[in-house]
Parts: sequence; structure tokens; C-alpha cells
Amino acid sequence: MPPVTDIDRRNGRRTVPMTVLALGLHRTGTESMRRALQQLGYDAVYHGYEACLENPRDSRLWLEALRAKFDGAGKSFGRPEFDQLLGHCQAVTDVPCAVFAQELIAAYPEAKVILTYRDLDSWYTSITTGVLPDTYTFSAKFAAFLATLSRSPSRWARPMMCRIWEDFYEGSFKKNGRRKFEEHYAMVKQIVPKERLLEYRVQEGWSPLCEFLRKPMPKVPFPRGNDREETRQKVRAAVQFEMERGLRILLWIGILSSIVIAVIAGASQMSFNIS
Repeated sequence: MPPVTDIDRRNGRRTVPMTVLALGLHRTGTESMRRALQQLGYDAVYHGYEACLENPRDSRLWLEALRAKFDGAGKSFGRPEFDQLLGHCQAVTDVPCAVFAQELIAAYPEAKVILTYRDLDSWYTSITTGVLPDTYTFSAKFAAFLATLSRSPSRWARPMMCRIWEDFYEGSFKKNGRRKFEEHYAMVKQIVPKERLLEYRVQEGWSPLCEFLRKPMPKVPFPRGNDREETRQKVRAAVQFEMERGLRILLWIGILSSIVIAVIAGASQMSFNIS
């Protein structure tokens, strides 16, 4: 799956109001939520796929945000920085946005907040048997190496996701994942007024979501997306794309190097013969 765009958001600005912050963690129905919000008319709903696959240059700014948050390096992200990165969006969902839940809630106090839930054990299993190991496969590491070597816009995507696994989950998802899940949801519920918060499972369908957002209920089934196999296929497609792109570049480098070496050798031989 090739990147759709290569937009540098550093000069971005807010062009639409931020109205919905869906801040449930990844694998809690975030892609279904994205599709549902789009069907309800929200323009450009930001999801982790946008940061990693659709406009992967965003990951560079997310890396800066993560370093500021967890390392104290650089300026912490507030409304001006989020307006640069998310200014084209009316809503957000999934990570990396959920990692910055507290900062986004402070930056956009007028926005409504949705917490997508999932059974804790089911969520933990989904992460440990899917997206987490897929991040650390040899092919993912090799594709990231090739992306760096070829200066692909995707070269920041895997480092950004690795920082989330390592920093948000305090060094070990397997050890700390359940605790961080509970702490995250407790924190959001504590700081968001009840009238601005919806605790929601995507299995509940349109009714509670539309009532909360004061939107008419669509006459189509609630969208279902991002099951485990779909997620893995998207990750594998992105890895395959970067590997093919990187290997093509290496091939051309090899061909050009061979030509240069042949020309130099020929020139040296000619010079030797003349002398």
C-alpha cells in the first residue's frame, strides 16, 4: 500500500473546527469510529493509518511530540502545534492521538470526547497477537532500514510506533498494557465533564453516538472495519511497498556504481596505454 500523500504539515493551520476527540486506545473500534464519523459528515477524521500509511511524513512531527512528552526534549505540543498537524481535521481517533489525550482535551476544550471501549482481555489479546509482533518482524525492520536508506517519507513511521509501544506502555506492553489501559480511561473520565463525554462500544451502533453528537441517524448499517486480518494486510502491504521501493533504489545504485567503476577503470587503462 503506497503512501497516498506526502504533505509536510509544518506550515499547516486550522481550516476546520476540531469538534470530536475519540480518544479510546487502538484496537477498540477506532477504524469503525473513523468510518462512522465520516458518514456523519465530519471532514477528515484523523486515524493512526494517516500517520503511518496515508501521509507518513506526519510521523516526523508525532516523533517530535513524543520526544517532548516523554523525554522533555523540545517544546511540548499544545494547540498551535496540533493545529499545524491536525488543522485539516474535524475529528481524531486512534493512536498517536490517544497518547496525547490530556493535551488534546486541553487544546480543544470545546470538542466532544468519545471513549471507545473494548473488553480488557480481548483488547490485550488483540494487541499481543497482532499489531505488536507485526511491528518487530524482520521484514518490518528491514523495510524501515530501506525506507531510511532511500529517504522515503515512511522512514519515520515505524520509529514513531516503536516510541508509543516503548514510552506510553513504559517499556513493556506485555507487562504494563492492562494497567495503562485502565489508567488511560480513568484519566480521561476524570478530566472531561460528563456532558461532553460518551463512553461507547462500537457494538452499540448508531443510536447513542448520534444522540450524543446530535446528528440524524444514517439509514445504513454501522460500519465495521479494521479486524485483525485487515490490519495485518494493511501493515504487510506497507512493508512490501517499502521493501520493493528500497530494493529498486539499491538496484539502481548498484547499476550506476558499476557504470562509474567501469568508466574509471577504462580511463585508467587508457591512460596506462598512452604512457
